[in-house]
Amino acid sequence: MTDSAEKICLVVPCYNEAQRLDCKKFKEWEQDYWLLFVNDGSNDNTVEILRDNLKKNVYILDLKKNVGKAEAIRQGMLYLKILPIFEEISWFGYWDADLATPLREIDNFFRYGKALHPEADAIIGSRIIKLGSNIRRTLKRYFLGRLFANIASIALKLDIYDSQCGAKLFKKELIDKCFAEPFISKWIFDVEIILRMQQQKIVEYPLKEWEDKTGGHLRICSVAVQTVIDLIRLRRKYLNKDKIIRPVR
Repeated sequence: MTDSAEKICLVVPCYNEAQRLDCKKFKEWEQDYWLLFVNDGSNDNTVEILRDNLKKNVYILDLKKNVGKAEAIRQGMLYLKILPIFEEISWFGYWDADLATPLREIDNFFRYGKALHPEADAIIGSRIIKLGSNIRRTLKRYFLGRLFANIASIALKLDIYDSQCGAKLFKKELIDKCFAEPFISKWIFDVEIILRMQQQKIVEYPLKEWEDKTGGHLRICSVAVQTVIDLIRLRRKYLNKDKIIRPVR
């Protein structure tokens, strides 16, 4: 169980996750974190599984219409603001429902931040393959991920290794800055969040564990053209020619 003194709420977007939800693993951490599951208009029994298996420290936002991962997370953040626990938490974040990043990594996020970057406003997971880590990723996804990271780095002046990992934590004070406004891109909204935090201290934590889960809903090739268009739109809105965003690793 966690030894973190921080009070945290994680927003977990879910779309047709009935076959992938591991409620047993979430249940192990119910007493340590608040969990806000956002059912993104699923047409399976995702919401019933959540309600039947997870009780303590758990909230469910049931969206009747599918709005996509980016907007589902944003709606979850807006909903979090009106929950009574919002006054108690000091950090919030979002986490992938398939637990590609295990929840036990949260303690490591904070240990890393407090030991090396106590002034951090946000800690984001980074899938850096190194000695001592267990990052299991298909070769195809690895190369596509590195290709996108390099293109985004050049186009948006982002000196960051991994913007797309679905495990991110933020100080509570950043919730409006990051999520009040709708996202330009539904596919690369993680990049847009980082662009919105240009004045904040962002830390990349090199994950110890991450596993590429099967059965995801994103088809990388089918969104390639839209991703390029979104990068152009993000560049027009956020790029400051005198500023390069450099999260700390």
